[in-house]
Amino acid sequence: MELEVIAKMHSPMTEKFGLPRQSGLAESLPGTITFLDKYSDERAVEGLEEYDYIWILWQFEDVDEKKGSFRAQVRPPRLGGNTYKGVFATRSPFRPNPIGMSLVKLERIEITDKGPVLHVLGADIRDGTPIFDIKPYLPYTEAHPEARGGFTDYTKDRKLKVTFKTDGYDKYREEITELLSQDPRPAYHDDPDRIYGMKYREYDVKFKVVGDEVIVL
Repeated sequence: MELEVIAKMHSPMTEKFGLPRQSGLAESLPGTITFLDKYSDERAVEGLEEYDYIWILWQFEDVDEKKGSFRAQVRPPRLGGNTYKGVFATRSPFRPNPIGMSLVKLERIEITDKGPVLHVLGADIRDGTPIFDIKPYLPYTEAHPEARGGFTDYTKDRKLKVTFKTDGYDKYREEITELLSQDPRPAYHDDPDRIYGMKYREYDVKFKVVGDEVIVL
């Protein structure tokens, strides 16, 4: 079986650090999907505008090949990096096939001279990521809010307060707040004096974390 890349993701997030750990956590984070020439036929997205959300299947990149692309067990960052879980009980990139899956909000479809462009919100995919497939989300069969969520049941609600010590970023303050409130640091980092940097659009956002507060410098 051979997979073909059909599209590319375009996002303000150009680096791995700072990306939401799951899709939908930063609901206002914008992105666009453009199709490769072979698949840029607007007929291929006819009817997609009838759905509010879509699934995106995409390719993990920059997996450390020296350590091998498959690990039977991994250490989820949200558990502090010291607890092992089976790889199939996580969404780690160290899988037999480096395929990611994200559920994003379809804001609108734009038809251009170069084909359709999908405008989406809430993607956890960085800029330039190859996309293998796009499918509509079907709430009547795919939504199970009562289902157990494994270790994520204990980590999903943790959000930090975000305080800006600068007048900058006004245009993108909501997006940056959503990203930083998820605490992009590895869970084992707890140095209140350490200054981190997160790339967002043309900015290098400097911040530190003191207790449960992110301070944007």
